[in-house]
Amino acid sequence: MSKAPFILLVNPWIEDFAAYDLWAKPLGLLLLGALLRDAGCGVSLVDCLDRDDPFTNGHPDVISGVGRDFGLGKYPRMRIPLPDAYAGMPRRYHRYGIHPESFRRRVLDLPVPDLILVTSSMTYWYPGVVEAIAQLRELRPGVPIWLGGIYARLCGEHAARRSGADAVVPLRIPELATRLEAALGIAFRNRPCWDSFEAAPGPALELVPNLRYAPLVTGIGCPYRCPYCASGILQPVNGKKSADAIVAEIEHWHEERGVVDFAFYDDALLLNAGRGLKPALERICRDGPAVRFHVPNALHVRALTPEWCRLLFDSGFTTLRLGLETTRPERQKDWGGKVETEMFLAAVERLHEAGFSTGNIGVYLLCGLPGQTPGEVAEAIETVRRSGAQPHLAEYSPVPGTPMWREALAVSPFDIAGEPLYHNNTFFACRRPDFTRQDLAALKRLAREARHGGIEAEE
Repeated sequence: MSKAPFILLVNPWIEDFAAYDLWAKPLGLLLLGALLRDAGCGVSLVDCLDRDDPFTNGHPDVISGVGRDFGLGKYPRMRIPLPDAYAGMPRRYHRYGIHPESFRRRVLDLPVPDLILVTSSMTYWYPGVVEAIAQLRELRPGVPIWLGGIYARLCGEHAARRSGADAVVPLRIPELATRLEAALGIAFRNRPCWDSFEAAPGPALELVPNLRYAPLVTGIGCPYRCPYCASGILQPVNGKKSADAIVAEIEHWHEERGVVDFAFYDDALLLNAGRGLKPALERICRDGPAVRFHVPNALHVRALTPEWCRLLFDSGFTTLRLGLETTRPERQKDWGGKVETEMFLAAVERLHEAGFSTGNIGVYLLCGLPGQTPGEVAEAIETVRRSGAQPHLAEYSPVPGTPMWREALAVSPFDIAGEPLYHNNTFFACRRPDFTRQDLAALKRLAREARHGGIEAEE
């Protein structure tokens, strides 16, 4: 029998003005790792965003990481020069993650792989991708390197020119399986699992050495097509896990690794969840285990019925994020028609009645979109504050391929089509005379003050 192929998975560095581990694991890469493992391949992960690397945290050139509650924390970081695109920005720029020497040691300690798969996240984080691929090329010459992930999907031509990868593969899982089988010269023994989200295994979290929290995904796809969002581009197919699969995954990682904090990555967690998530949470309430759930992605407000609010509280949900976006009715309609302000206020009231406090309930408000004014955002911050929830600004990042991309191209004075660094929301490429960077900074201060001075819902 021929030797099983060995695949190296790499999660690259982040290079940015700021980065924080808000339950951020490379879920797509870990799901792919589980499929490859079950297909008969050897798999290892080198995670450049490991917060617990002793060599890195003890290095004199590194500002070490700091842990927070619920598994969150600051990444270790090293200051690096500003890219030319950010010349004049009054901010420090860092590489977040492990020291490059630690990366080299980790790669060389592993067997020579047959294939290296590198993922990518934000389009404007591509410099970390380029650096990781360049080092992999030096450390493992001749080994093919494939690049996937969000940057590869949304900026494929740029990635083909700049990443240094042998192939950019912005493919859905079934198409990727066919290409991998051809490249590795084997037939995957679990091929049906590659064609169905419902049949696929959970993420290969055994590849993560220090599992402070576990990501969960109970469903893929979103029924809405909001003009600023790339969810429909990145995941055009819908699918839901069964209640048995959801409970089994939670119980496994709680029992095997002592995980208490679980973060849901779903884009539409509560929608069409009556046969999967709902009975799973009812079983958790009845039989345990005692865990905490967190929802960093926005919940759809219209799904928050009294029954759902009670179930979320009783089953251990601790961190909620709701999607309000704006309080202007015309914007709500134009931005997807998912929510109305009165609907939002009623949902927050139900969450309080179920037992949630102000500190549990965060609300995302969009900020800096083309055509939006600072006054609209300030109005929304005040509405959220008075509701007894906490406002969090979601600063606009231009996303290629979305309907709003055309508006961003028309508004921005920067080459956002040619340089993904300009997609960075800190850079704020869609600034304009009636919505300046100073306006953005003032709104961020206003939101922080509302959170730290938050009050319970007013009568």
